[in-house]
Formats: sequence, structure tokens, C-alpha cells
Amino acid sequence: MDAGSPILGTRVGVDFSTKNEVKRQLAANIDADDQLRFNGDVDCKITVDFLLRSDASYEGLYHLFDNYHGTGANGMILDVGGNEYSGCFIDNFSLTVKPFEPVVGSASFSCYSPSTTALAGIDDDAVNDDLDTQNIIYGHDCALTNAGSVVAANIIDNLTYNKTYSRTPVYTLGSQQATSHLVDGVEVEMNVQSTGLNELIDFSGSKLTSIFGVALQDSSSIGVSYDSTDFDLIVNAGAHVVAEGYSMDGGGTLVTKATIKEVVL
Repeated sequence: MDAGSPILGTRVGVDFSTKNEVKRQLAANIDADDQLRFNGDVDCKITVDFLLRSDASYEGLYHLFDNYHGTGANGMILDVGGNEYSGCFIDNFSLTVKPFEPVVGSASFSCYSPSTTALAGIDDDAVNDDLDTQNIIYGHDCALTNAGSVVAANIIDNLTYNKTYSRTPVYTLGSQQATSHLVDGVEVEMNVQSTGLNELIDFSGSKLTSIFGVALQDSSSIGVSYDSTDFDLIVNAGAHVVAEGYSMDGGGTLVTKATIKEVVL
């Protein structure tokens, strides 16, 4: 990715679709040789599932750092095997933290200048070397921050962090590809599962007065960083708890869930 290290991917998908509509004319049958009208650029989506690792020199997670691409306004280059996809913009990413399991993530990109060459693989032993690492981050090694502001105790067994970017591509005369992109919004949603709540929210939710989230780190307390900036799953003061709920099964423990939303842009 942008000449960075390979993503520690567990799955990757590339999907193409055309923007088309059926050509229907008054008092005319469908022409078998001219059935569709194409009214937009080819839609190319790239999705990847990946693992996190705690190595300051590892450059395979550039897309997660806002200090690299701002609010998703800057394009990136993605290499899938031997095919290069330029003009890629992040749509969303999510990370899930559970005890005694690797922190797993997924990301989705829109590509406005996809590769048109034949599909090509890559034979590179260095890729296998990146996968041979002891620096995978596990949920039980991560550290909670201010959990009591959302739930009654630090007994959180599942946390999911979702960040969504929305933008509008700008097309100009004389070009089939988007020449620029207008960022419409950036939002964060965090879902927390625990065993207790301090109190139920009212009609306007509950506003956080301090940061809340998870500091990502390995068993040696080494985190995920880029350009001397740590990447943690944090929502800031001012974010709102917008949904809460609890349930209990016979013979089980109380299960509570809370959803926090932060509007970044």
C-alpha cells in the first residue's frame, strides 16, 4: 500500500460493477445489440480483513491513521497481488477486540482508477516473512481507559470500533474519472458489551465527559504507532451513548450493551 509493508490480510476481495440502465424508447423494441446505457464510471470496491501487529517499523496500516490521510480526503495506492489500484479512498474500517483472540479488522475502499491488466499473482518470500511475527495484538493485552463512564465495571468482553467516511466524487468535462473528492462526513461508532450499567440513558443519550476506549498493545505493552503517534480505539469527550440494553438468560450472567457515537466531521 503506497509502497508500505504488506497488510497482514486474512481475506481480500475486489468487486467491479458498472453503472447502467436499460435503454427503453417509446414505440421501440429493445435492440439486442444495444440494450444498456452506461451513465457513470466503473464502481470498484476493495475489501480486506486483517490482523494488527505492534511494530513501529511496520507500515502496513497507513489507512488507519488520520494523520496520514486526514479525514479520508487523500487517495492511496493499493497493490493486490501483482495488480496496482490507484485513486483508492477509504470508505470505512472496523476493529473488534475480544479477550484471548487476535484483534481483527476489516476495511473497505472505493477505487476510481482500478487496474485494467490481467490478474497477476506475486511470488515474494518477504510477504511470508511479514506473517512470521510474534507481535500480533491480542485483546487481553490491551488496556481500557475510563470504562466506568460507560459501563458499571471494567468487565468488557467485546468491543467493536467502526469508522465511516462519506464523500462525493467530482466529475468534470473531458474526464471519465473523478478529478477530486468532497468529504461529506466522518463518524465513529463504538459498540461495547459488558456485565453492568451505571444508569440508563434519557431521551438525549448520555454525553461522555472524558475519553473512553482501548489502548492497543501487545504482551510487552508495545502499541501500534506511525510517525510517533499511537493508534488506539478512542472516542473523545463530547461523544454520546446513544443506545443501551441488557438481558439475562436462566443460569447465565447479566449481559449489557452500549453504543457510543462520535461525529468527527
